[in-house]
Amino acid sequence: MLSRRLFMGSAAATLGLAACSGGTPADVTKVGIRKLGQIGLQTYTLREIIEDDPVGTLKMIKDLGYDYVELNGRNFSERSAKDMISMVKDAGLYSPATHYSLEGVRDDFAKTVQDAQDLGVEYMIVPWIGEEGRSVEGYKSIAAMFNERGRQAREEGFKLAYHNHQFEFFDLGQGVTGMDILLNETDPEIVDFELDLFWTRLELDDVPSFLRAHPGRFKLAHVKDMKGNPKKWKNSVDFDGIKADLMVNVGEGDIPFESYFALNDISGMEYFIMEHDNPPKPFRGSIKQSIDAARAMRF
Repeated sequence: MLSRRLFMGSAAATLGLAACSGGTPADVTKVGIRKLGQIGLQTYTLREIIEDDPVGTLKMIKDLGYDYVELNGRNFSERSAKDMISMVKDAGLYSPATHYSLEGVRDDFAKTVQDAQDLGVEYMIVPWIGEEGRSVEGYKSIAAMFNERGRQAREEGFKLAYHNHQFEFFDLGQGVTGMDILLNETDPEIVDFELDLFWTRLELDDVPSFLRAHPGRFKLAHVKDMKGNPKKWKNSVDFDGIKADLMVNVGEGDIPFESYFALNDISGMEYFIMEHDNPPKPFRGSIKQSIDAARAMRF
């Protein structure tokens, strides 16, 4: 996690000035005294190989310098959660979070909690809302469910969060988006968010302003990069086309991550998780490029 104790003196002054005056986030990155500490990888990135060789894949992740992995439901669909986390620990890694389906959290919460307890995670994260839920009424219903499950999760010692794609930022009418509803109608004390920076940047031109508008809500970030012009893909749900055209390894694209991370004290970000939905082969080189770029960031 980011060492907030390093954020002192001129950095604090510059950040405060930018936040108050509307100055560009790039002004903050000039200070360059902070860097990312613990860095993770979402195992979805390596889904083609981790199911057949979890031990070898986890060893590779550790060897390249990652500190932890964020798991997802497919990692323990063919094996128990206890067996999965045992392999994670044997590799010298840990797992602070895992993804669960919305249906699992909503309809089979007892099983979700049991898996989370076996894994020892801090966060249970819902990563997807189906098309049937992407209306004003649908988002409101999901927000209410998140509040209920978020309270129950806290009672069990976990935290509930939601991970976005691009469709949550689509206008549902009168300038209201699904993300607006999810943020405004969930209790900030019990529902957190994992901000996917690729999908967010696809729809928002000014990500720093969005972070400042919702202080403390984004505890986790998916860090994946974009190269090219996102404008032609705005309001599109052609996931395959978007990923093929724009998604690249971290450090090979145009997303100004440092300007976002300079606002961590405002956004609340603590976990930084590398991801690539369709990484180029060899996979080792792909995930090495991403962590090397992340380690080199200064803000």
